[in-house]
Amino acid sequence: MTTDYFENTLRITSTQLANLPMGNKGILLFDAAKLDVSQFNLPDSLSPFELSVINRRKSPQAKQEYLATRILLKQLVKIAKPQYANTPLYNMSTQFDEVSAKLQLHVNGEIINTCISHSHSFVGVALNLANTEFGFDIEKISLKRPFEKLAKHFYHADEITLITKPSNTQAQANTFFRIWTLKESLAKATSRPIAHLLSPNVFSELSLQGLTVSSNNITVENELFDISVVHKKSTEWRCFLIKNLTL
Repeated sequence: MTTDYFENTLRITSTQLANLPMGNKGILLFDAAKLDVSQFNLPDSLSPFELSVINRRKSPQAKQEYLATRILLKQLVKIAKPQYANTPLYNMSTQFDEVSAKLQLHVNGEIINTCISHSHSFVGVALNLANTEFGFDIEKISLKRPFEKLAKHFYHADEITLITKPSNTQAQANTFFRIWTLKESLAKATSRPIAHLLSPNVFSELSLQGLTVSSNNITVENELFDISVVHKKSTEWRCFLIKNLTL
């Protein structure tokens, strides 16, 4: 039933990076606004290609998000694949693959599909070691955005009804952004452009694809974010909010 998609079933645990449990079903979350890029020796953390990318980023926020996501991905692969525990971070490199529409992490000749998301400095990363349908998305729930107008312009009629049904503005916003994170997650899981998934009914699309969904929201620095995960074959995905990012 449609109501199932609005149940907050995704588990989110706050922890230190060093205390992460073994396994490959974890999404790491981090507030990149806490990251002081100047305190990092970037050649120790980033490959030459990644250095060229971050040096082209103009805004401090973009640099924070880029550095945080790359360090988190590399630390995550060290945990999920112990054979890479001693591999220096600069010997791992991320690059977007146009054919698969995936961000890939290259480690010692192995190519690992990944997924990242970021919204207003809040970032998330995950590895897709099983190479199955998987995607997640983070979006800040903003009451300032004209979400009802956007929904009526882009969304399916049934989705618009769900959004406009509550009289409470916060409830309307929560519904709008939950549908948005579901659409974005589905786009990533199926390697389809988000533009192709705005107008179709996302609940029907998820059902047709036989995909499982888990979602939740989290407050970070007094800002509310929605997170959705779309996946196949596994219901074990969970999120870990990392308190500090140190090497």
